Amino acid sequence: MPKLCVRLTVAGVLAFGLTILICGRSASAALRPDQILLITNKNSADSGKLATQYAQARGVPTENVVALDVPDAEEIAFDDYERNVFLPLRQFLAGHHLDGKIHCLLTFYGVPFRIANRINTTADKAELADILALQQATTNQASTALASLEKFSQSFDKTFHPETGTEVQVLRHRADAAMAVAAKIIGGFTDAEQRQQQGDKLLEFLGKLEGESQVIAHTKPPSQDGNDPPTQQWLAHAQTIAAAAENARQLELRRFDPAARRDLRQIVSETFGLLATLDLLQAQAHYFDTTDTGAATDSELALLYWDNYQRSKWQANPLHFAFHGNPPPVLMTMRLDGPSPDIVQRIIQDSLGVERTGLDGTVALNSRGIAPNDAKGSASVFGQYDQHIRNLAALLTAKTHLHVVLADKEPVFAPHTVPNVAVYCGWYSVGHYVPGCDFVRGAVGFHIASFEMVTLHGKNAQGWVHGLLNDGVDATLGPVAEPFLHAFPLPDEFFPLLFTGKLPLAEVYWKTTPLTSWMISMIGDPLYTPYAKNPAIAVDDLPAKLKAAMAEPAAGRE
Repeated sequence: MPKLCVRLTVAGVLAFGLTILICGRSASAALRPDQILLITNKNSADSGKLATQYAQARGVPTENVVALDVPDAEEIAFDDYERNVFLPLRQFLAGHHLDGKIHCLLTFYGVPFRIANRINTTADKAELADILALQQATTNQASTALASLEKFSQSFDKTFHPETGTEVQVLRHRADAAMAVAAKIIGGFTDAEQRQQQGDKLLEFLGKLEGESQVIAHTKPPSQDGNDPPTQQWLAHAQTIAAAAENARQLELRRFDPAARRDLRQIVSETFGLLATLDLLQAQAHYFDTTDTGAATDSELALLYWDNYQRSKWQANPLHFAFHGNPPPVLMTMRLDGPSPDIVQRIIQDSLGVERTGLDGTVALNSRGIAPNDAKGSASVFGQYDQHIRNLAALLTAKTHLHVVLADKEPVFAPHTVPNVAVYCGWYSVGHYVPGCDFVRGAVGFHIASFEMVTLHGKNAQGWVHGLLNDGVDATLGPVAEPFLHAFPLPDEFFPLLFTGKLPLAEVYWKTTPLTSWMISMIGDPLYTPYAKNPAIAVDDLPAKLKAAMAEPAAGRE
């Protein structure tokens, strides 16, 4: 590492840690039309026409429309999603200066709604083997460097006892602890020469573990005027590092490209240190995982701003009202789709019309009579979910004037036994839709079962999403493959928020859906607020946790 004429910034070292992604959240008002990006398929004439109709109806700016070059099919290959959906959308948002301005992505009829599982080629398998070998070698290097740093810190504080472990998260924690001990004591030296000498040694450790980028980040130029050679050297070095960081960001967008992955590994290794290299190697190794990497396109799109993350299975939804943490930006996603383009037109028209009059009708709930605990007193997964439907019925009966029909038994409602239905929730009867309800215009409802959106456009489709949309429901959700029960929004969270009339459909869904990068897709107008004119429940009558959920719009979490 080049010797730099710099002074240690103790506070900076205490906060060291490279993050290539920019994270954070900001508060904002509820979702607006100009915060929605309309995503169409250039290979589907209906896709563009429907988006134009929606933009005109809702006042979405014409520049907030992008046409992708993707198959006019229900499924898209994993690699095609990476090349023809992920990258073009990131480039479109950046090129149109929409980064940070878009809060919701709305996909249209014609855009594939399911991503297939990743399939590794022979070349992929060879690259993964190389990454794993490099990961082990880098772990050994980092462990050796860290042992030296910890010994250095112990020379100042004999009571410092380092942790053990070589996982990258543990190595980072160990480095943070050792750096903090040394920085605190060195910063307290009264002898300026000693402080500078020991500070330079600490910077050497920082450079090896975190790279020259962090040395620059946690130091300051030798002088203020910027004309002396040492300061010029510092400034030039800082510019070189900034250029490397920008290059790294661009390479991360091409995570599907072997050459880009290789170049990114080299840049991070040369500029950002051993620990950042380990972070990257771990992320790239995860990228080759083929286990359960399929997903609903819309669910994956929520993480459009996440460059490297584990695609196997799911991620917790950072927009859920109970989520704690500080993730990279997350986007709400919705879909305007259905068995035919005519049904999508109906959804658009109904949503606007019902907002003017207010949604009115029966709430039909079909639980299954399963006790929340089994005979031994242990929690029953199915019984617990069943209880959430009964909880919703109890809340609405106690706090609203809505007409509630609860059938706490199996099977599902028999055909056409519940008239005038505005809201529906029930479950099971997998892949076999039963038209138990007659729906009013603008109805909202979903059915909990495993494969209800495997197909949406097939003539012989039997799933509940297809059936509900055909029978007049204008907002629903369902899984494109096996989602597991914990992937569904809880009925006694989703519907009470909807009934307040304070939140549009997109916010209701994203505040209550538990997972992203997984199997559930929500169909409906993201701005649809059916109870805005005549709220069915007061915010003060919500359970405490849902009152808290109303405090921050999901649109503000980015």
